[in-house]
Amino acid sequence: MSEKRLLTAERSKLGKVDLATSLRKEGAWDTLTLETRKRLYALLPAPRPGEPPHDPDVNPLKTPLRPYIEEELRIWQDDLKDGKETKKWREEAMLAGVERREGKYDEWKESERERNFGVAEPENALGGEDGEEDA
Repeated sequence: MSEKRLLTAERSKLGKVDLATSLRKEGAWDTLTLETRKRLYALLPAPRPGEPPHDPDVNPLKTPLRPYIEEELRIWQDDLKDGKETKKWREEAMLAGVERREGKYDEWKESERERNFGVAEPENALGGEDGEEDA
């Protein structure tokens, strides 16, 4: 299986394994180049004032960042299994976002609000002209 398919296919093996456990194994982090480890650490929140800087020689799954990384791995795996990493899904999601911004679903949204709650959303529900609350 190609790398791209491994990272995007709904039935990828990566969606079926316990990634956190695999990545915590001794030596797993060390198989990455120093440049890759630095790039991965750059994706994580910066240390707070007074905390030591990230050490690219230390597996981040063996730091206090572990629960956050594990949660993001779980979310990514769920998205992978749900087909949300495929090119087709991503293109459809981008198109839906554009269509929402253009108001394509406003009429449907309003009819659903009335159907579910019995009332339409009042004009300018948040206050001021631009949707901000009045002072």
